[in-house]
Amino acid sequence: MDLIRLYFVYFLCKNTNTHKNRAHRNLTDQSLHKFSSILGRPERIQFSSGGDTLAQRKGNKVKLIIATIKPFKLEEVREALTSIGVRGMMVTEIKGFGSQSGHTEIYRGAEYAVNFVPKVKLEIVVSAAMADQVVETITSTAQTGKIGDGKIFVLDVAQAVRVRTGETNEDAL
Repeated sequence: MDLIRLYFVYFLCKNTNTHKNRAHRNLTDQSLHKFSSILGRPERIQFSSGGDTLAQRKGNKVKLIIATIKPFKLEEVREALTSIGVRGMMVTEIKGFGSQSGHTEIYRGAEYAVNFVPKVKLEIVVSAAMADQVVETITSTAQTGKIGDGKIFVLDVAQAVRVRTGETNEDAL
């Protein structure tokens, strides 16, 4: 029954944004909310004039945090994240450049330009409620105050599945 409700409300909302159907287009948010309360669960249905997706309307509960840090900070960051409750992470050795633009090294009397600087990439999947705390922990732990400390990106995860049990989203973490 929930699928039928969702489809009907989606169809009704979609048609309010088209110029083909004047009766649907002239419906107000108030009448849409009244209609949704008849269907039940009005708090779970949000209406907007834009073409946002179902995932945007539902809200993402899982975040992917990608952080690049200096290699010698890895163990310190891992310990700090473990202490706040992070249960796992993926670590990859990478090379890259940013504003640091590489550096020069002297090897056996010859000077060499090193264009790509070695870094460590962390990928951490956490609940949305914990994402800000994880970002703050990585920032405070990995910071040296010098150029090349790294970057942190936070992305929405559409779906997470634990392969062994089939659990999804927050339960899979």
